[in-house]
Amino acid sequence: MQTARWLAGAAIAAALLCGSSEPSRSIGETAKVVQPGKLVIAGRRLSCGATATLIRDFEGFAVSSSVIMLNMQALKELPRRVQWLIYYHECGHILLGPNEAAADCYAVRRARREGWLNKTGLEEICATFNISGHGPVHADPEERCTQLRQCFMKKGITADGGH
Repeated sequence: MQTARWLAGAAIAAALLCGSSEPSRSIGETAKVVQPGKLVIAGRRLSCGATATLIRDFEGFAVSSSVIMLNMQALKELPRRVQWLIYYHECGHILLGPNEAAADCYAVRRARREGWLNKTGLEEICATFNISGHGPVHADPEERCTQLRQCFMKKGITADGGH
């Protein structure tokens, strides 16, 4: 079991490292690598610098380390703005590290700068968080939305979080 996981991880890492001009490739039967700048979710092209995205089935919506990994089956049930915000939250982890509040703030600031997130959209996202819960890593939905609103209201917003 451990060897199989290691081999699967090694295959994915090898695919990411070798690079390709193809926008995406299948890894085995359940995973696909999407090269940086080629990902489209709910009709919007999303990118996180030079970070590739791995599309595969797993428990949850998204995680990140050196790549952003998305469970598109789980995401597709969510409103499109929530899907986009989840992607940018994971991008925030790639750029800023493990801090959940910083990743959330990055996502909201970038969404606002790109023009697809307004106050109404933010409230729709918060309503979705209240339905889906928060899990062991994120703040409870009410606290998380308070933080999202504070980030949304900050001036001087840029795609790189003000850096």
